[in-house]
Amino acid sequence: RHIRGLERLQRVGILPFRLCAVCDPDRSRADQAQDLAQRLLGVRPGGYAAVDQIVGDSDAVDVTVAPALHESIAITALLAGCHVMVEKPMALTVRQAIHMNQVAHRQGRILAVAENYRRDPMNRLGKALIDSGAIGSPYLMIQGSSSGGGGVILTPWRHLKSQGGIAADMGVHYADLFEYFLGPVTHVAGMARVVEATRKDAQGTQHMADAEDLVIGNLRFDSGAMGNFILNLAGRAPGWFYRAVFGTGGTLVLPNDRTGHPVHLWREGFRQSGEASEADLLEMVPEFALDPTLALLFGGQRLTRYERDWAETDANLIASELHDFAAAIAHGESPEVSGEQGVRALALIHGFLEADRTNGEVPMDDLISGVVHAYQDSFANAIHDTGVGERGDGK
Repeated sequence: RHIRGLERLQRVGILPFRLCAVCDPDRSRADQAQDLAQRLLGVRPGGYAAVDQIVGDSDAVDVTVAPALHESIAITALLAGCHVMVEKPMALTVRQAIHMNQVAHRQGRILAVAENYRRDPMNRLGKALIDSGAIGSPYLMIQGSSSGGGGVILTPWRHLKSQGGIAADMGVHYADLFEYFLGPVTHVAGMARVVEATRKDAQGTQHMADAEDLVIGNLRFDSGAMGNFILNLAGRAPGWFYRAVFGTGGTLVLPNDRTGHPVHLWREGFRQSGEASEADLLEMVPEFALDPTLALLFGGQRLTRYERDWAETDANLIASELHDFAAAIAHGESPEVSGEQGVRALALIHGFLEADRTNGEVPMDDLISGVVHAYQDSFANAIHDTGVGERGDGK
């Protein structure tokens, strides 16, 4: 997916990187990545088995492995003088993520977190509408979804606590969006459980699943607004998705990410139905425009919807992350999603699970500082004791 993001940048003429190497201890995976790069980018990068073999000749490293390996790989690259972009969730635990930030600052290197949902043009429009006051003062955001059933979601390792867990792997997107839309969270409360203790893959093989697949939480924002979160990853069909921000002057309902479906906004006394048209939305935010990279990738600056297949949309959003990362390196500036924001998103999603252990509300400050970590210790210690997590497939 990240190679396809590079290909999208090359196609629109703004590729800032030269892919010089791919790294995977599994030779067949490295071969596949090299083949894909040669086909899409026209250049075959070198293939290596260990990170220390590539960092010496690289300006930057893009870490796309499982979360349990993020800290060790990122720090190896940072200490070698490379800038680093790391996939979400930033690390396995908040304390690991804090350590990564400390090393990046000490080395004077850029540390970016690949967080793509906020880059969706519909979420960009949604934020512009909220910031403009189109719905008045926001007082509640709801983020809820149900899907997954009893099968393996993407890969078996995502259902293991020792690999970060499915709630953090998927929920960190929504944690980031809570603060993207409504600003800093101050307190978190939550409950969680494991619904499916085993999950069946497409071949019928059963896999152990000890990571929570149902999380329900509440949030308080520094602004006084509140939030509600439901992530049900054991839900049988039909699935559902709901994201809404309620304000004193209206309600904004946002579509599922990477669908291109339009934003909906209602205000009392606005037209007969109360719902704004797409033209009305743009009138409410006359200064709204996508950044030049997203506009080039999606074909317009002031979009109210888009039609792309999922793979192209996904590649466009990853392309935006990569271009932002390159710009941060070139100009010595913070990327849009910095290591600090990556810590906050990870702390927030783990906060629901930490709060489940304390049966109370947990201050966000205690989460982002690593003071509260009992839940995370339950799997971080297991990795230290058993060596689980040395491979991205959980073996």
